[in-house]
Order: sequence, then C-alpha cells, then structure tokens
Amino acid sequence: MKVICAGWGRTGTRSLKYALERLTGQPSYHMQNILLNKKDATLWHDLIFNKQNTIDWEKIYKGYGACLDFPSCNYYKNLMDYYPDAKVILTIRDDKSWIKSWNVLNNQILKSFTFRFLARIPYTSFKLQKDIHNKMILGKEGAFRGAKTDFDRMKEFNRWNQSVIDYVPSDRLLIYQVKDGWGPLCQFLKTSVPDISFPYKNKTKNMGHMSRFINSIFVIFILLIIAIIISSVFFGVQYFG
Repeated sequence: MKVICAGWGRTGTRSLKYALERLTGQPSYHMQNILLNKKDATLWHDLIFNKQNTIDWEKIYKGYGACLDFPSCNYYKNLMDYYPDAKVILTIRDDKSWIKSWNVLNNQILKSFTFRFLARIPYTSFKLQKDIHNKMILGKEGAFRGAKTDFDRMKEFNRWNQSVIDYVPSDRLLIYQVKDGWGPLCQFLKTSVPDISFPYKNKTKNMGHMSRFINSIFVIFILLIIAIIISSVFFGVQYFG
C-alpha cells in the first residue's frame, strides 16, 4: 500500500483511483470493489459488524497500491499504522458542491427501486453494501454521525476534513482537488507526469451511467428468474407428461 486516501466519497475518488493506478502501477481499491464483489463485501461486513480486535488488512488490500472512498477512509488512522510508509491524500471540494453530488448519488442510485429491491435479497453484495453504507456512512458511528439534513452533513464533511488535516503529519499529507490534475499529485508522490490527460471520471452529471448499470443487473436478475420458472415448467411437463 503506497497511498491511503482519507477523503469522503463524491470528492473525486474515482478519478483519483484511475490516476493512482497509472502512477503506482497497481490497482486501487475503491468502494465499487465492494458493490461488485461479494467476497470483498463479506470481508468488510465481518470486519465492521464483528468488531475484530486485530485486523489483517492484507486480506482486503493485498496487491493494491492505494485505497479510496468509503469505508476505507473511515479507517485511515488504522491504515496509517499498518502501512507506515504509505502517504495520505485528502480529497476535498466545496461543501455545497459536495452535498449536491452526494444527493444525486443518493437519489438516483441508493434510493432507486432497483437498488432497494436488490438490497433486500439476503447474502448478495447489494444487501451487504447497504448494511455497510448505513453503518459506516449514515449511522451515528459512521462518517455522518447520524446527521440528517444537508446543513448538518456539510458541517460533518468540513469537520472530517479538518480532523484529517490536524491528525496527519504535514510531510505525509496532500490536500488535493482533482481539478488540479497531475501536477500536485505527481510532485507529492515524486513521479513523472504521465503524457496522457488526467482521467476525470464519475462526474455528477454522469451518474446516470451507474444507475443504468444497476438497472441492467436488475433486468438480468428478473430474466434469470423467468428463465428458471419456464425451465421448471417445461421439464415438469416433460417429466410428468
């Protein structure tokens, strides 16, 4: 692990994920790993809800050069101790633009019928992800500390950022906005600037892509159920007919 990102989701973490993969030559661990991978979702679910005294972070991060977004950022202090040579990046943005982006994510995806339906299916990555989301972000022990209103969530957002700045030694920390591109990032990590454009991803206006992806999973799930029912009826008729 070379880089620990302590910034919250919706601060450019997905863009930074791809940038760090380019700079470190290793994959970066992001929240999407949990949503799309039941094994990872299960590891995090056990870690969070079983409250293990000793955590083997390599079970999650082995082979990764960086970690970003929730729930990794919740544990940045633990990770700093576990990976003492890793540097820390705090991704920031204006609190009003952050809450706007967060609400788009929440309304278009997390509150969508499709996600809520899939999250009701036991033992799926969607169900595990919902549990993690409720505990580590929305809950009283999570990042939002139970805040319900936009105003209070922006307050917690700013409080978190300042707490990271106060905690991490200045020579180990980069306070970063993805709009600044390669320059400060490469200088901080002491790498050369790539000869490609910075990989800006997952902008608020493009959140529809993720929504369509989840909807496609829902459609595939429904079609699979229909196929199973039709197959059962067909073979039942063949067997008993």
